[in-house]
Amino acid sequence: MKKRILIIGLCLVILIAAWILWPKQKKAPTDQFTDVVSTTTGDLRGFVQDGLNVYLGIPYAKAPSGSLRFKAPVPQPKWEGVFNAYEFGAVCPQVYDPIELDDPHENVDVEDCLTINIWAPPADGEKKAVMVFIHGGGFVEGASKSRLYDGDAIARNGDVVFVSLNYRLGLLGFLDFSVIGGSEYADSANNGLRDQLLALQWIQDNIAAFGGDPDNVTVFGESAGGASVTALLGIDNPQTYFKRAIVMSGSPHHSAANSASIASLIRDETGISSPVLWKYMPTAVVLYIQGQVSQAVGSPASDLLFAPTYGENNVMKRTPLEAAQQGKLQGIDLMIGTMANEMSYWSFYDTETDHICDQTVSDNIVTYVDPAQSPRLEELYQLYKQNPERSGYAEGEIILTMEGDVVFRIPAVQLARAQSAFANPYVYLVDYPVNLPGQPCQNNRAPHGAELPFVFGKINETSGTDFIGLSRDAADTAVRERLMHEMMSAWINFAKTGDPNGNGLPAWPSFDPDAQATMRFGLTSRVENAPFAEEYEAMSEFMQTFDLFSVFK
Repeated sequence: MKKRILIIGLCLVILIAAWILWPKQKKAPTDQFTDVVSTTTGDLRGFVQDGLNVYLGIPYAKAPSGSLRFKAPVPQPKWEGVFNAYEFGAVCPQVYDPIELDDPHENVDVEDCLTINIWAPPADGEKKAVMVFIHGGGFVEGASKSRLYDGDAIARNGDVVFVSLNYRLGLLGFLDFSVIGGSEYADSANNGLRDQLLALQWIQDNIAAFGGDPDNVTVFGESAGGASVTALLGIDNPQTYFKRAIVMSGSPHHSAANSASIASLIRDETGISSPVLWKYMPTAVVLYIQGQVSQAVGSPASDLLFAPTYGENNVMKRTPLEAAQQGKLQGIDLMIGTMANEMSYWSFYDTETDHICDQTVSDNIVTYVDPAQSPRLEELYQLYKQNPERSGYAEGEIILTMEGDVVFRIPAVQLARAQSAFANPYVYLVDYPVNLPGQPCQNNRAPHGAELPFVFGKINETSGTDFIGLSRDAADTAVRERLMHEMMSAWINFAKTGDPNGNGLPAWPSFDPDAQATMRFGLTSRVENAPFAEEYEAMSEFMQTFDLFSVFK
């Protein structure tokens, strides 16, 4: 009897497992379908939604798991039949973060995640500009399927082809595995970047079939996505993949030495030195290790653990600044900018005992990294404090502004300065005050990521109001609508022509080292020459003696 019950129970388990694992029939959200499109990886079909042809979850690489884990991406083999591009692909493995992922039940440990999504206007015989978005998330989280990143509004309003993509994250995408596995894994610290390059090559080979112009591609991204764009500027011949770049609050990159140091630290702290264990351990275990490492480092420094790596033996040969200074970015148009209060965003990750806005001149991220910098930091604090735009700022808010300049603004202006010798870059600063009373450190400031709802046309959707809050009143609604129109139009115009001007935006001159024209998007949008110039010069000098990544050494 017991044996019979055991057999029946085993059969039920097998049946349930088979039901769970059996490939589900993909279902389109509408009953209108596109014509079949032929690509280098096979035929596919999308669906028509609100006048756009939409194609979701198109694989561009084989699953980077098992023997392919920590290796360069392998192009997707050609499939047979017609691929139904009706649903987003899996998010790349990551520790769940409700700020980055919409669905609390999201499956976060699927390594077969390298996919592309396309929103395209109906074909009319004209080649359309292509805008390729790379999502952020500190190189450890995020996904192209986030509702905030839906490309429908940009594609429809701009008459452009919008593309988004997934890439490997965290340990699987940016760990220098050569420290553990040897030379066979050279440049594994850039696997996520190599994923992006393979996706961009797929776009070059196939986007014309969707109505896009492969000779007029703009890559743009925010945070880690912005850092991805600047990393792509550091490869050899980036002009092969794109014509224009928009960098939104791009974060720093690693030197080869930094990446090796972090990989050695992770290997030694985990005690796992066997390449075989790392390659074949369950994805969930990899994520557990990644979560423990991030927790040990703490926010916001943990967002610097993983990033593209530059060096002569890497696909990213040089820093973007070096690439611009050496004239290797000729022919690439650049638009770059930051938020006025970048670092306040990290108050989302405050704990009961640690509040990022409570930093002081003597106790902050910089002095934690290098206590010897305390006297110089005090001088800089007094300089920043005297600016009338910061009247009413608490001590911690001024410290956050200084840190934001180190991580985001100074590198952005430096890159624009260097590129201005060869092109006409455009620089912006967003200072629209968000309405998040539940986040006092962010409320009435312009935190990291708050430009996204305006660029993507999501100011009235939950995915957008999570970042900027609800409108305060009719006047605020009018400001938001105007700002969304201005910013989305500027991004689209730049992608089409290399010039963001038009559609009611105040005249925006290109940036040069003398005038340093900067578009300030806010309650009123205006151009200002060399905003915060004195702070910029002083902080630039300070950064020559301060190594942010020494925290990991």
